[in-house]
Amino acid sequence: MANLQVDPARPALTSEQTLTGWRREFCVELLGEGQARIFLRAVESPSMKADELRQAILFHRVGAAFDDLDGCVAAAGEPLEHLARTGVRQKPSKDNLFAAVTYDRGAWDRVLLVVEHWQRRPRSAPSREPR
Repeated sequence: MANLQVDPARPALTSEQTLTGWRREFCVELLGEGQARIFLRAVESPSMKADELRQAILFHRVGAAFDDLDGCVAAAGEPLEHLARTGVRQKPSKDNLFAAVTYDRGAWDRVLLVVEHWQRRPRSAPSREPR
């Protein structure tokens, strides 16, 4: 997955922030030439798709407890790599004022399926030693 750059930063959300509407977003920035940067961010209000497409960023809201970005990226490796390969940055024109990138929508949909499944997967409880 050399063409996928996973940002190690994990934005912290306090309990107060989650109660007041802050959220996390799983983001893929299509860099062009088969490259993509994957990161989590914390936002106070929902992102706007048109604004993010101007920056070639695709995003999806994830739960406040979502923190295993590396595991999720590994699980979504094939569709993420396909998405990165199909992402092409373009200059805005009068026919396309809002999107600075074209990409395979089916690949993005497959990434979202994996992200949704990943964040809802059952997690094993930490083992407790008998007393």
